[in-house]
Amino acid sequence: MLELLVVIAIIGMLVTAATIAFSSWQRKYGIEAQVKEMLVDLTDVRMMAIHTKRAHRVTLNPSSMVFRRFSSEADVAGTEVFNKTLKYPIQQFSSGTLTAFANTSIAIDERGYTSNLMSIVVGSGLGGDPAYNCLVIHWARVNTGRINGNDCVLQ
Repeated sequence: MLELLVVIAIIGMLVTAATIAFSSWQRKYGIEAQVKEMLVDLTDVRMMAIHTKRAHRVTLNPSSMVFRRFSSEADVAGTEVFNKTLKYPIQQFSSGTLTAFANTSIAIDERGYTSNLMSIVVGSGLGGDPAYNCLVIHWARVNTGRINGNDCVLQ
């Protein structure tokens, strides 16, 4: 009976350790998946702007992204293309400082260019040690990277 209790205790400790590791892996791959998805979405919006020859705007909040299309310069409200809820929170990263998004806009002109240069961090402080956890928005492209000190190092 004592041997059976020891075996059950050992199995319980192994299951606990495996559950903790699985949770960390799940968070790591979830953050990486969201970074990839955001990269694709932002690149798609640039391509839509070029294809339709219309300005687009991406509005960022900590847990969502809204994409709008504008028919002309006089069109102030625009038409919502799609709205995406994010699983992991995003923050703006600049010189080692994280700040929350609050209806922060990225304007993309009809040529696919933006002057809103920034770095976006996904899931900061949630652990999991993802291979990449940030996006760097340049005037003509978006790159993935990983936070290393005060910089998002491109991958």
